Amino acid sequence: MSSLDDLSASANAAFDAANKALNDGEVEKVSSETVQKLLTAGAKLYCRKLTEEDDYFPPFRPEDMVTATEAVVAIAEMMRAADLNTFDLAMWMSRPHSD
Repeated sequence: MSSLDDLSASANAAFDAANKALNDGEVEKVSSETVQKLLTAGAKLYCRKLTEEDDYFPPFRPEDMVTATEAVVAIAEMMRAADLNTFDLAMWMSRPHSD
């Protein structure tokens, strides 16, 4: 099995484990560092796919509901961590993407 196959299998396992923790009310058992690693890798991979491959796809699968509150909380904290403001965001939001 290649390392990319391992990545896909690991992503599926992490996704399933995270959803189980959410559904079972056991989020406190997931370390902050684990969440940071998943967000960091996901954000970097998503950015590279969009910018280097010009391959637009939505950040979330249709069957995986992310609420507006969940999205905004994550976006706001990512903006703080990257030292961005709403003006910066407006510039990036006006950037066209292929559909």
